[in-house]
Amino acid sequence: MIVEKLAKLNGPKRISAAVLTVLATACICYYVINRDSVIKLWAAKAKHARIYSAYAGTENQRAVLQSLQRRLDDVKSEIREQREECFSREQCSQFFESINTLALTYNLQPISRITSESKKTVVDEKTEPEQQFLETQWAKVTFAGNYFDIVDFVSELTDRPQKVCITNLHILLPPGETLNPTASFKVMLLIDSSRRKEK
Repeated sequence: MIVEKLAKLNGPKRISAAVLTVLATACICYYVINRDSVIKLWAAKAKHARIYSAYAGTENQRAVLQSLQRRLDDVKSEIREQREECFSREQCSQFFESINTLALTYNLQPISRITSESKKTVVDEKTEPEQQFLETQWAKVTFAGNYFDIVDFVSELTDRPQKVCITNLHILLPPGETLNPTASFKVMLLIDSSRRKEK
């Protein structure tokens, strides 16, 4: 059939048609012969694209994970710093015991000291009671002495790495007294009950 059609064409057209036919036949033969290789090449390219996409996704996830890790480290560091500002139970007991002795160094006369029981401090309502480690404890103290010594003494109590809160401070002159007022206040401490006993 192809030969008959070629025979009807004049010389130049016949040659062009014959060349095109030969080229088309060669391409078809080449594709048939190499079809498996071409299919494998396409499959390899598709697989490579999937691998690259997965790698890019993994790199993004790794970047997010590193960012979260940095944030977690920052939060842990912040919690550690805040815990360092709390007393241990032993430090708390020693601090309350030393108040009267410290007052004497400021020429103050201790009159009374009432120490409360420690009380759990709820930071998060969802946290189980046994997992809560913060406690508060206070001591109500009364001293008599010079006004400026009282002020220096209160500054001494609060000038330390741990947080010491002074509340309900009252300075009054007893009847007939002109120079030595009486000072009463509460000393409140925050205790980290999870801290190990210090050696």
